[in-house]
Amino acid sequence: MHGVANLSVIPMRAEPSERAEMVSQLLFGDAYSVVDENDNWLKISTCDCKYEGWINRKNHNPLHEKDVEDYLNAPKYAVRDYLLFIKTFESNIAFPIFIGSSFPYPKDGILILGSSIFMIELPKEEEFKPVAGYSEKQVRLMQFASRYLQSPYLWGGRTPAGIDCSGFTQIVYKSIGITLPRDASQQVLCGTTVDFVQEARTGDLAFFQNDAGYIVHVGLVCDHGRILHSSGRVRIDTLDDTGIYSAEYKKYTHNLRIIKRLID
Repeated sequence: MHGVANLSVIPMRAEPSERAEMVSQLLFGDAYSVVDENDNWLKISTCDCKYEGWINRKNHNPLHEKDVEDYLNAPKYAVRDYLLFIKTFESNIAFPIFIGSSFPYPKDGILILGSSIFMIELPKEEEFKPVAGYSEKQVRLMQFASRYLQSPYLWGGRTPAGIDCSGFTQIVYKSIGITLPRDASQQVLCGTTVDFVQEARTGDLAFFQNDAGYIVHVGLVCDHGRILHSSGRVRIDTLDDTGIYSAEYKKYTHNLRIIKRLID
């Protein structure tokens, strides 16, 4: 059994209960498979990164099995504006979907997601403006990432209304067509190692450890020894051999473990 999110955001929880920890969120257009059931709850696995969690059965929007492969392989439109308003076809109710959401390109303004139909008008595509010294992927990555600045930190969050560190890096890389695992401890297994901070490039991922040596934080390397990451809010701090130094708090807040490169 499969489904596709037809709401702006659907919380994924660690256990089948509204009181359980939110471990992640489905965004509009995210497809998933159902791997278990418990009364009013469905345990799902996201189709992109195979991340598991529980959603309320009331939020399940079935995707017919014969349509799953076509849906997953269809070219997707990626929302790059903070909000994009769409309308339900039957009731003509408008609602917003967040930046980072993706879905198949609508046909004649009509988008079909499983059993739901929407009317949507896509904004004009932004013209790419190259920046000297940076690849197109680096430019697009950082332009997209900067739109999350000042977004509050939210454990399990994946939107500008609240986002965690690995949700931020996952969404940002999704914007250039690279699928990352959900958690920092999984993302650190991707890419190739950068041996020294001085060799880090814009767009590299920096990972940080706690006192026990576990990976607990991730951020996006910027130029000039800076890092863009979600800690309290999405912010820019200083990165060096020791880790992240916060001028606001006048101390190091995270201990550097490793830097990984995923794009040239």
